[in-house]
Amino acid sequence: MSDQDAVRQGMREIDFVLYSSWRLGKHILAGWTHRGSEVSFAFSEPYNVLGRAEEYPRLIRGRRLMGDHTFAETCKVLRTRPLTMEVPFNIGQGRADVNPGVIENLVKRYAVTETANRAVMLFDIVGFSKHTPLEQVAQLSSLEYSINSASKRLNECGLRVELARSTVGDGFYVWNRSKGLEADLRTYLALLLILADNALARRKGDPRLVPTLRAAFTVGSHFSYHQVEGVNPRGFEYIVGDVTITLARIIAKALPYQVLVGQFNRGTDALVNQSDVDTIMFLARAEKIMQPLLGREIGGYRISNIRASVTSATEIRNGVTVYRILDKHGYAHQTFNARMIFDREDSDAIQLGLATGELGEFEAAPALYDIRLLNTAR
Repeated sequence: MSDQDAVRQGMREIDFVLYSSWRLGKHILAGWTHRGSEVSFAFSEPYNVLGRAEEYPRLIRGRRLMGDHTFAETCKVLRTRPLTMEVPFNIGQGRADVNPGVIENLVKRYAVTETANRAVMLFDIVGFSKHTPLEQVAQLSSLEYSINSASKRLNECGLRVELARSTVGDGFYVWNRSKGLEADLRTYLALLLILADNALARRKGDPRLVPTLRAAFTVGSHFSYHQVEGVNPRGFEYIVGDVTITLARIIAKALPYQVLVGQFNRGTDALVNQSDVDTIMFLARAEKIMQPLLGREIGGYRISNIRASVTSATEIRNGVTVYRILDKHGYAHQTFNARMIFDREDSDAIQLGLATGELGEFEAAPALYDIRLLNTAR
């Protein structure tokens, strides 16, 4: 048996053991560890893992790969015995070893994990339910094309992204599978490109078949899981948590064509020496990494400049305006009204979002933005 055959065989054996222990979702994986060609897994009931997670955050935070001590503590906390198996290859960082990341990508299908910071966008198709089923399918397909096109453009100019999405019926949550501040900044650039592509499509196409969008963007925490279809967990993750809830609440008040950016204070990445980044600082950093997009074509014309900013209410002349939205549960969310302009050589500009003068029906109270204020007040 060749080395490659041994790896394939070993991965099949691991997946079989994981699937058998998972038992259609009755158990989830809390962690795993390895030593040489020996690999061990810790499985327990979801209510046991998630119920202890507040006291022991490592059960759901970070990679599922654990060191020996952490793995032993995990088994002790969950009162579960580790499941240990031998595989026909060595796991490690050596030249002939199988990288632990390969196994990590497999085992996370059987786990629930928490991410503290991730940029997520939500696109909502205005008046979706009023269209015929054929028109609805066409609009969703058009939006998916805009998402794919944005991903391709960013990757072509060296701004690597891997955009994932999950449907909400009349739109999509979209996020970057890569984590970290840099990945989140690129997610924001993807938002701009998706909206620009959609705006061009509306100019050229039948308005019944191309969606009218309203969009929201923010950074927050969420849980990742893999949906069960039939008897297998899917390979793609789904997310749910504070970030998706916030987006749903603020977009409910958005007007057609409006773009809202939630007020957030992004925590630091592990092992990175940096201060927390609030929304305004985040947008300023995003502006600095837009340079590779300049000179690229969009709609057949080269981009000469991209201007992205948040608007200010007329009654707030000095400082940044933040809008306070009350959701249906009485909770308050702070958000900014965003405006983006793509200047193009030898062509008209692409304007996205709404100007201050177009916010007459926006159900939100403007105020002077103060980073010290929390956005979770009732």
